Amino acid sequence: MSTKELNIKKYGCFYASDFHLEMILLPYIKNRLEKSNFLIFTEDNLLSSIKILLDRTNLNENVKNEVLNIKYWNGDKDYSLLNINFERCEIIVNGNEKFINEINNKIKRINCNSINIINCYDINKYKGNLQEIACQYDGILNTKQL
Repeated sequence: MSTKELNIKKYGCFYASDFHLEMILLPYIKNRLEKSNFLIFTEDNLLSSIKILLDRTNLNENVKNEVLNIKYWNGDKDYSLLNINFERCEIIVNGNEKFINEINNKIKRINCNSINIINCYDINKYKGNLQEIACQYDGILNTKQL
């Protein structure tokens, strides 16, 4: 029996507030909405802050609605989504180190040809060496695009 080899790329993201995180993620998401399926796993409810940010942007209403329709800005966790077949998948993981590791371990079983994982760290809560973490990734997501 042969196993499918996944094309997985991991990116890190370091942010100072929920708005800062969403301002970093929004251009990334916008540029990949038509090409990929998005999944968000976050410990914190980001729904109200993403709504405020989107209200203050000049994006068209269709793009705003697509961004808001990505599950789960509100912090709900539906791990069954990891069992869906996707061609391309973008997975955003936001939380403490234990949460990020837990979700990344669950991602290993997803059936997807190409996966980009963006692990997001709040620099105000993380006590480790951010430079050491950054070295573990294929790239760092910031306000300039990857």
